[in-house]
Amino acid sequence: MKARAENLVFILVRPTYLGNIGSIARVLKNFGHSQLRLVDPPRNYKDSEARRMSAGAFDILKQAQVYESLSDALKDVSIAIGTTAGHHRARTPEPFCRIKDEIVLGSHTNRVAWVFGDERNGLSKEELQRCHRTVTLPVCSDFPSLNVAQAVGLIAYEMSNSEPPASDEQRQPGPRGDQDDELISQLDDLLDRLEFTRTYNRQVVLNELRSLYQRMSPTQREHDLLREVIRRVRTRLDDTANPEHDRCAPGHPSTA
Repeated sequence: MKARAENLVFILVRPTYLGNIGSIARVLKNFGHSQLRLVDPPRNYKDSEARRMSAGAFDILKQAQVYESLSDALKDVSIAIGTTAGHHRARTPEPFCRIKDEIVLGSHTNRVAWVFGDERNGLSKEELQRCHRTVTLPVCSDFPSLNVAQAVGLIAYEMSNSEPPASDEQRQPGPRGDQDDELISQLDDLLDRLEFTRTYNRQVVLNELRSLYQRMSPTQREHDLLREVIRRVRTRLDDTANPEHDRCAPGHPSTA
């Protein structure tokens, strides 16, 4: 069983060098991939140097989707994997070999994104926290920082040639990135009403809760259940804060 190419997305965050962007388009096409997304790229990302380095694969570059933020690029993605050489770690990265088979299986029922940072600093801590998993590639520990085009090439190759152990167990579809964002927003509102974040740093708390939630890898049903629990708690808080509204609600027995 190989990864389902149509469900695999490769995202470049703030790419700097046109040659790398073109090279990535080419290496994706080498291994049968076509979905390239760019977050905040240079305005001239399709200019001559990128065209030259994408030789034979300019169609991949031409159809690349452009986004203002990583969250926007992940709205339809259920599994996001951030890549890092170890800088700005949001959590301890996992070796690529440890999660490869799981990601291949997951791609059969979910849209999966591999996320790469810019050539100078990689992904920020906040961007790594937005990903469900964080991985490193098996390179020499004395010089672990790969050129971004080389890193994309290694993963694209592995995704097109992996043969995980046969399994009848498919990963169930999970929530999309926009659904995750909505749930975290509702949770933020709930914590605010409970005055929880007056004691703790609000953004730190939300980042840690998002990280916990994403490590759980919930199914769509589990996500919907949690969202409904949060909604009902918020509704009950509203009713408690506005008892007159509750008594006047349709069907409520008269107190007269």
